[in-house]
Amino acid sequence: MDRQRSAAVWAAINDHARAEGGQVSIDAVCLIGARTLRAQGVGVALRGRLMGYEPVCASGPNAYRLMDLHVTLGEGPGRDALGQDRPVLVGDLSEDDTRRRWPMFAPAAVRAGARAIFAFPLLLGAISVGVLEISRAEEGWLTPHQAADALVFADAALLVQVQQLASPDGAVGEVKELRWGSAERWAQVHQATGMVAVQSGTDLSAAFVRLRARAFADERSLLEVARDVVARRLRFEPD
Repeated sequence: MDRQRSAAVWAAINDHARAEGGQVSIDAVCLIGARTLRAQGVGVALRGRLMGYEPVCASGPNAYRLMDLHVTLGEGPGRDALGQDRPVLVGDLSEDDTRRRWPMFAPAAVRAGARAIFAFPLLLGAISVGVLEISRAEEGWLTPHQAADALVFADAALLVQVQQLASPDGAVGEVKELRWGSAERWAQVHQATGMVAVQSGTDLSAAFVRLRARAFADERSLLEVARDVVARRLRFEPD
């Protein structure tokens, strides 16, 4: 049964690749994952040196918003799954225990339209290199079959990432080419962090903290604030 479900997931990803001209990307994993799991959104983030949690793809605006909240607020199921090397499954974000666990993220995610989030680490041996996040607009748990499919999609995301690092021109299954679709969106955060470091006379870590604090204080997304910095509409003065 596990092999059949795994084969079905990969067949769906490969079918999408053929329909899009023979190429598969990490975005395809998110899009097919959202469709198969009937999710509001699916996203993948990787472990990064600066932000710790760096989004690389999302199936749509809702998934992007939740990933932005993880980065801006510095907490959430996805970050915990990445840091603890284990799945973090939340069937109801409005529960009191959930709000106590993530006092900033949980209410913000509910306001963004999410009621349940399921985060699965991308495990390379004993180390998580990223996380696959599934969000839903209704509370409730994944069925056993959906949870099994989610693990396959997590494996697919990991395989795409490993293949990209090992051989940019290599193939996964029927894949002829691997490409990243949305990581460039978050490159602006890195660029803005470097600019803030120069403006503030601080290192990159301190600059990122200032950038994130400004986004939180202004009740804006980190990406929006970063774009303003890059466009020179916003400048940070030395402390």
